[in-house]
Amino acid sequence: IDLNLLKSVNTLRGHSGGDAYIRAVAHALRETLPAEALICRWGGDEFVVLTPGQDREALQNLLDETNRALPGPVSDVEAFTAGMAVWEAETAYERAFAIADEHLQLRKEQFREGAPGEREADSLVTFSQELEALRDPGDLIRHALNRLLGVFDFDQAAYVTIDGNEAFFSHQARREGVPLAQPGLNVRMALAGTGLIDTAHRTRTTAWSTDYPSISDSMPVMVEQGVKSAIVTPVLSQGQVTAAIVLRTVNRWQTITPQMRKIMELTALRLEHALELRRAVGEVRSTLEAGMLTLGIVLEARDFETSGHTHRVATMAEQLGEDLGLNTTDLYQLRQGAYLHDLGKLCVPDEILRKPGRLTPQEWTVMQSHVVKGHELATRIAGLSAETLQVIRSHHERWDGGGYPDGLVGTDIPLNARIFA
Repeated sequence: IDLNLLKSVNTLRGHSGGDAYIRAVAHALRETLPAEALICRWGGDEFVVLTPGQDREALQNLLDETNRALPGPVSDVEAFTAGMAVWEAETAYERAFAIADEHLQLRKEQFREGAPGEREADSLVTFSQELEALRDPGDLIRHALNRLLGVFDFDQAAYVTIDGNEAFFSHQARREGVPLAQPGLNVRMALAGTGLIDTAHRTRTTAWSTDYPSISDSMPVMVEQGVKSAIVTPVLSQGQVTAAIVLRTVNRWQTITPQMRKIMELTALRLEHALELRRAVGEVRSTLEAGMLTLGIVLEARDFETSGHTHRVATMAEQLGEDLGLNTTDLYQLRQGAYLHDLGKLCVPDEILRKPGRLTPQEWTVMQSHVVKGHELATRIAGLSAETLQVIRSHHERWDGGGYPDGLVGTDIPLNARIFA
């Protein structure tokens, strides 16, 4: 058995992290393999296992089970690779070892063990793609913190928001079994008393300490909680330091390596870019929503609708969507559909739209057509999603099939249209 990318683990986490990785694999093998199996440390990152029997498939299944239970050195890479051979009692051990080693090397060839820089680049590309897929800034930050905990051997991660001369933890993450740092979320602290956070803010560069209690500006509350090593990287927005990423170990020392600092800084840069993109998109959305709301108000005036109807129904739909657990993107699409739900009434003649009495069957057919006309008009507005268009077309459908324009029944009606209705 040969551990994968141990050199990369040592580079990222220091040799103490590499030792912990070797021990984790050894303990996992001991837990999974039969009690009569003999497990030996053969070299720096190699083990030899002797176990009774000749069922290679059964042994491979056990090893695969162990691999699945272990966190890999980097994403999408198994903890170890194994090669095996049957050692018959009457043959030389060296022969069986050579065959098993050949099997191992063939499997290692299939697993391209790239240089740390290549693996790091692949990991950062994947990380950037993951961030691009997230819309809510809070989701972005939480994902970044959990990803860093997965890459490095730290116990706690935090995102510190800097507001003038104050700072506070706006997001935290931790390894299982490790307590959250104190003070808790959103408790404001004077920036001048935050030690490495203040240093990172002032210098606009990463600040760290492998021996945190020994530095002069350590935070007493962190020392009391057992923090032994820490690293802080600033996050910029429009050229200003507005936040920081913090990693800490509790009751154990962790080597802070140059590679670790580099990846922290690249992560901060990716996070900065993603958050800035979300901010810009948010401003565009706000402008677009203001225009949509204005259009809805104009439609209210033409239809003699109660003042505030558009804003009210959009707000109520969004509240119901939140209670149902819709994500940020779905809520935005629901709100857009609410603003534009009566767009098709632009195509309904005034004598029908404003008629004080009951409509004739022919007039009612024209009135019902406003949802289809609205849908057709909205398809010409660039950037509207299919979910938004569904609200405009289907908000007069009924659960029992008695609605219009398509007579949809039950869950065939799009969810956002049902919420709005």
